Amino acid sequence: MNVFDLEAFRNSRVIVVDDDRMICENLIEILLDWGLDAIAFTSFGEALEGLGRNKCDIVLMDIFILDGCGLDLISLIGDDSKVIVITGYADKETAIKALKLGAFDLLEKPFKNELLHHALARGFKSLEGERESKRLIADLERSRSDLLLQQQRLENLNTQLLETNRALSIFVQNVEREREEIEKRIALKLRNLIIPMVERLKRDPSLKSYAQQLDMLTKQIEELTSGFSIDSRVAMALSFTELQIASLIKNGITTEEIARQLHIAESTVRTHRKNIRRKLKITNAQFSLRSYLSVKS
Repeated sequence: MNVFDLEAFRNSRVIVVDDDRMICENLIEILLDWGLDAIAFTSFGEALEGLGRNKCDIVLMDIFILDGCGLDLISLIGDDSKVIVITGYADKETAIKALKLGAFDLLEKPFKNELLHHALARGFKSLEGERESKRLIADLERSRSDLLLQQQRLENLNTQLLETNRALSIFVQNVEREREEIEKRIALKLRNLIIPMVERLKRDPSLKSYAQQLDMLTKQIEELTSGFSIDSRVAMALSFTELQIASLIKNGITTEEIARQLHIAESTVRTHRKNIRRKLKITNAQFSLRSYLSVKS
């Protein structure tokens, strides 16, 4: 007899349930000889208590016990154990009922050791396959959970990157607007301060010989501030703030937008518009201030 088929399952536990003590002792001796860990119970009550107390791999169970029915025990045994029914009164109906309740195999007494060996080997291999499947399913579920967690982390990171990108875009836009605003202010300041000074110098008789150079200086300043250019006479007539507002009006900026850019009230912008019209002597209310400034550019 080849007992090495059970070598891989050495020390696996087998519980024997049979009310015939002699059969229990014989089976225990055989099972221990095959390298298995075996214990036996000879009554339904002992078996019920012992199965609850002891974990096992295979249960060898006679379904006809004096103080109970082995079939009642089958449904109480967990799916992590295999039940092999042993009986001397097997019939088709009983066998079918036992298999339906979850029995793995059925041996009719008396049976040869080779047949028991074969049934045990099949039971252990089937149990091993089921346990491996459960481990694989558990590993797969853990991998799936890890994958979902990683996916969530990536989605959170992507959301953070999108938010950061939007914040950077807004920051760049604000920087660009600020840069443009600074350029405008510098250009307006150049025109509002330097051009009037140059015009006064040009009217000074003692500097008549420098008229050409002063004209060239005026031209260079106008070219430098061409994006905000307004006639020098207009620039001389207006204050710095009025000159700022006039340049924005000339570029088609609304009163609301001017107020927002200069951080002043809309009513203040409207007051400056009235002052600009008054200083430039634009008395016709139908005449557009923007058109006038565009002509004077």
